[in-house]
Amino acid sequence: MTYFKTRKGQEEIESRSGGLTPRARRLLIMIDGKRPVDELRALIADPALDETLAMLEGEGYIAQPEVAAPEPPPETPEPAEDAAPAAFDPKQLEMARNFMMNTITKFNGPYTKLGLMKKVHECRHPDELDGLFEEWLRAICETRMGKMRADELKARLREVLDAARSVAAQA
Repeated sequence: MTYFKTRKGQEEIESRSGGLTPRARRLLIMIDGKRPVDELRALIADPALDETLAMLEGEGYIAQPEVAAPEPPPETPEPAEDAAPAAFDPKQLEMARNFMMNTITKFNGPYTKLGLMKKVHECRHPDELDGLFEEWLRAICETRMGKMRADELKARLREVLDAARSVAAQA
């Protein structure tokens, strides 16, 4: 069984506003959505680990992943087989990828949106990143600060994606 930090858990790590005990805070910090409870038990010699996990879960700092049908991948139009992919600026593509990764990490934390971060990292064309735009925006808007800055961040990402598509290589 694994746990992940909820938005409340992420905010607690950043602000220390929930008044958690040092033991509960230490455990919350170690929960990353990947480590099973048995591994946490091996890392933390705490006889009250199960009670602390129950408290963190009961107060909404952590949750267990829901078992659900996997989301279908975002629909992207299939290019014609004989059409060559549009040219793009690889430096601008890297900037767009970094912008998406950095904003996900800043607003959601380094361990919350690993699946989305992996998809962004694997993109090799601006159109692929564009296909992840809505998912990226939903992730950013999960936080209060992200909602406040959503319009600014959308505009900045669109600028970088557009720059990546307009090949600036004039040889």
